[in-house]
Amino acid sequence: MRNLKYIYFFILLLLFDPIKAGQNSLAFHGAYTFETFDGQRASAVYVSIFNNTNEDFSIYSVSTDVAERTEIHGIETKEEIVKMKKKKKLLIKSKEQVFLQPGGTHLMLMGLKKKLTDGSSFYLEFLLSNGNVNKVKVLVLNKKMRENFIE
Repeated sequence: MRNLKYIYFFILLLLFDPIKAGQNSLAFHGAYTFETFDGQRASAVYVSIFNNTNEDFSIYSVSTDVAERTEIHGIETKEEIVKMKKKKKLLIKSKEQVFLQPGGTHLMLMGLKKKLTDGSSFYLEFLLSNGNVNKVKVLVLNKKMRENFIE
């Protein structure tokens, strides 16, 4: 029953808390991470990004107050070994959707400055190729919810 509460909350977040895109920007929806334990130094963040414009955008950097740095990571498979690889930028082509999700491209918060607790939130700032900065709210979910998102 407790997990059901979080699923409803996550659905409401997706439906009612989107950062609206202007004509010259991107839309970010449903950003989340999982709570951390004392002393944990890194955590992944996931978000859906929609480009409904007629131009391509690149995300050059991401920053937050809760970590020393934020990196864009892709997944690379070489000889059946899966590794994370830091990306310099993330291209979102015109009319394209990009889903930063478990097992794929995602954001890594490195050097966490504090414990992330269930039900709290923080903001990420995305620096775009057109010079705009998009501020996106990230919801921290209970670590028990992880099994519902990661197979």
